[in-house]
Amino acid sequence: MKWIIRIGILTVGIPSLAIGLLVLARFRPGRGHVSSEIDIKRPAVDVFNWISKPELMGQWVGGVSQVARSSPPQDGENVGERFRTVESDAEQSSPATLDIVVTELVPGLRFGLQIESTGNPETSFTEVAEYNLSESRGMTRVDFEAQTTYHGKVSRYFEPFITAASRKKFQHDLERLKALVEAEPAGNRQ
Repeated sequence: MKWIIRIGILTVGIPSLAIGLLVLARFRPGRGHVSSEIDIKRPAVDVFNWISKPELMGQWVGGVSQVARSSPPQDGENVGERFRTVESDAEQSSPATLDIVVTELVPGLRFGLQIESTGNPETSFTEVAEYNLSESRGMTRVDFEAQTTYHGKVSRYFEPFITAASRKKFQHDLERLKALVEAEPAGNRQ
C-alpha cells in the first residue's frame, strides 16, 4: 500500500506542486524586471556612442544577427527613430524579430528604448529599457534596467525562468560592451 502512495506523490503531487509554484511566481513583486551594471574604463561619450548606435548593436548584444533602420532620425533627432533586429540564440527554436523605438536620448547620460516582439503571439512581449551612464575620472558606470511585459500565455507562465535567463544575457551583453569599448583607442568614435 505504501508503494501506491509513493507513486501517487511522484506522479501527481510533485508535478502539481511545481505547477502551483509557477502560477504563484507570476504574481511576485519585480516580475519581468531586470537590472545590471558595469564599470567601463572610458569616458561616457565613448561608451554612449556604442550604446546609442543601432549599427554597433550587433557587435555587443548577443544573438543579434541583423539590424536595420525602419525610419531614419527626424531633423537630427534620434528620439522616435525606429529599427528592427533579428535575434536568436541556442535556446530559441526560431529567431525573434524585435521592433525597437528610441524613447529617450540624452547624449552621454541616458538612452531609452521600447522593444516589441513580433511573430508568435504565444511568446510575444513588450519591453521598456534604459541605459544610464555616470562618469567619474574617466570611468563610466553603465546601469541598465528593463521591465518586460509578457503577452502570450506560454511566456507568462514561464516568466520566472525567462527573466532569470534575461538577467544573465544582459550581464553578458554589458561585459561584451566593456571589452569592445576598452579595446578601442580612447577618444576613437565610429
